[in-house]
Amino acid sequence: MALLSSLIEPTPKLPILYEMRRIREATLWLLLLTACKRYSPPLEAVSQYPTAVGQILLMRCAGCHKGYLATDNHSTSPQSLSSTHALSLTHWDSLFYSPSRETPLIVPYAPMHSTLLWHINSDTTWGPVATPLMPPPLPDSANLLTTAEKNILRAWIAEGAPNAQGKKPWSENEQAPHRKVFVCASGADLIAVYHADNYHLLRYIPVGVSPNRIESPHFIQFSPDHKYFYVTLIAGEAIEKYRTTDYQRVGRLSVGPEPAHIELTPDGRYGVITHFTDTHPVKLTLIDAENMTVLDVLRDPLGEIIARPHGLWIDLAGDFAYVTANAGNYITKVSIDKTQKRFRDFIQIPLVSGEIPRPDSRFGPYQIIGDGQGRYYVSCENSHEVRVFDASTDSFIAAVAVATAPKLMAYHNGFLYVACLKAEAPALQGQRMGAIAVMQTMPLRLLTHLYGLGHLPRGIGVDTRKQQLFISYENLTGADPPHHANSNSTSPGKLYVLSLHSFCPQAIREFAPGGYGLGLVP
Repeated sequence: MALLSSLIEPTPKLPILYEMRRIREATLWLLLLTACKRYSPPLEAVSQYPTAVGQILLMRCAGCHKGYLATDNHSTSPQSLSSTHALSLTHWDSLFYSPSRETPLIVPYAPMHSTLLWHINSDTTWGPVATPLMPPPLPDSANLLTTAEKNILRAWIAEGAPNAQGKKPWSENEQAPHRKVFVCASGADLIAVYHADNYHLLRYIPVGVSPNRIESPHFIQFSPDHKYFYVTLIAGEAIEKYRTTDYQRVGRLSVGPEPAHIELTPDGRYGVITHFTDTHPVKLTLIDAENMTVLDVLRDPLGEIIARPHGLWIDLAGDFAYVTANAGNYITKVSIDKTQKRFRDFIQIPLVSGEIPRPDSRFGPYQIIGDGQGRYYVSCENSHEVRVFDASTDSFIAAVAVATAPKLMAYHNGFLYVACLKAEAPALQGQRMGAIAVMQTMPLRLLTHLYGLGHLPRGIGVDTRKQQLFISYENLTGADPPHHANSNSTSPGKLYVLSLHSFCPQAIREFAPGGYGLGLVP
């Protein structure tokens, strides 16, 4: 028995067993944690921001601003519509591809027009300042972004605001010209480019070449294939030509003082430009639109052929240019010799049958537009009417009274939309001026006026695909207040988008000062 008991190991006491089990469990958990250590991806992989930008926007801003989460296919799912959470800075995609806002937070390549920089800045020597200041200076100003951080964001935007892989916002829209709206910001020498479906401000295109003066983009026209647009620079004595895809300038042509309106022949080979001047002898210029060269000019030193030309329409055959004589009681029909590449002769068509064409301030014919159905229409800013003519005989049909100072017009599917610049209706729109006249063309009658929109309507165009009306407003004096005022105290231009079915606004967008001519690629 003694020998047997010496061969059997004695049972350990309970405390020893408990301690050994704790050691085994701790060792097991250590092995599991080591084997399953979570991988933390780099910042740019999570947010798609470049690292330096993400460190600022995510660490300093996205804690509060996380309202929309955009997925890779650029769909959106609103999580909250409160003032704080309606904006998401959590991801590069959600920043740019969430539902658009009245004022763009960031415009690629345009830091001066990116409101994000206004709101993070309290130093007017650095750039524009707007309220509220972000991040809030609570508990004190130590919470604000440093100058170095602001400089990082500004440089990033100036480079196009790329994501971590180098993709620029809206670069997918640079492959084709379609679904874009081009709006002149005449007070800033910029063309604002909007998406016609979601109303995002895609880009600002700088125009002109003078660093010391505003050349004032005035009117936009497209080539028939929509690959190019032409813009008149009324204070720059030139026209410029740009690609509608990547917005690059491909030509500039000096044409003389005050080029106002440009129209192309239906084949796109030739263009005619009006010069909105009383004093300069050249009143019309004929150009080779493909090669950007001047072919001929119509000289009229005394204004006897076309007294202060502005509006312009070229017939469907491309044989005649119809030009409004803004300081006369007539329009001038100029024949285009496409073989000799020059203007040939002209006739003057009185606005009132039987009158002798002469200088006359009663009418102020401003723009002329054809409907493709055998009629053309002349807006008369002084007599506040649209005068209608038969295109085959150039005979007067009727005059339709509209609101004060009708200017530019757009035609679509039997309806004419007229921007009446100075219409007043204080009970409906306070200090704002302007209305949109809606005319039916068959039978010819005025249907209504649209009031209560922006201030001083200029450009106007129809989106035939979505049945929308786009209107640019000059908004001088800021009668239509900015959504985000800044220390520069300039009044922004405004873009209103209306449904053609209800005439209700679908969107309102702010852009750089001086809304003027507008062109749309459906």
